Amino acid sequence: MGSKKLALEAGGPPRLELSWGWGWKQFTVALDGKVVGTLDGGAAELKRGVFFKLPDGSSLNVLLQSGVFRTGLAVSRDGEALPGSDTDPSQQVKRAANLLYFLAGVNTLLGVIRLLVESEALEAAGMGLGSILFGVVVAVLGFFTYRGTRVAPILAGILYIADALTTVVDTVTEGGRVPVVALIIRAYIIITLFTAAKAAAELRRREQEDVGVSLQP
Repeated sequence: MGSKKLALEAGGPPRLELSWGWGWKQFTVALDGKVVGTLDGGAAELKRGVFFKLPDGSSLNVLLQSGVFRTGLAVSRDGEALPGSDTDPSQQVKRAANLLYFLAGVNTLLGVIRLLVESEALEAAGMGLGSILFGVVVAVLGFFTYRGTRVAPILAGILYIADALTTVVDTVTEGGRVPVVALIIRAYIIITLFTAAKAAAELRRREQEDVGVSLQP
């Protein structure tokens, strides 16, 4: 059971409400408090994508995206993602920036703890001054990602690819088992970052289009 409110345009009020029951059953779309449409096919139907006609004649498309790392709703109106939906470029950029801030905080915190307390586990994980510096770099990349810079998430993605490769090489060299869970987590991070890079490029394209329209006589 859940619900989600979205605006039809950037900066607008959340006029659209999506609500659903267990297993995505009883999916309901309402605009300004009035029901636009319902369906009861559950997740299977939503994964195929469904369309609803809004009162102004525009077409609302709802698609349930279910993957290994996350499940969410892609909601678009006449082909353009609604602000706040999972496929909204602004949302994707913010998600990546928040992820980098979180990772920076974890690395910095564990590094500080390692400097203050003797811990074989933290030492084996490479925590210490190096992880603090790594956290600072990741935080800076998070800042520029939040600002919509395309290069920042790309650099962060490359950084985590190198980190994943280093982890695998070190583990194999030492005769240990490949840390599957750690690699899955890194894969999620890398995918999120490169998705944000693509989203940042899309936002930049929209800004240039808006500028071009405003300059027309």
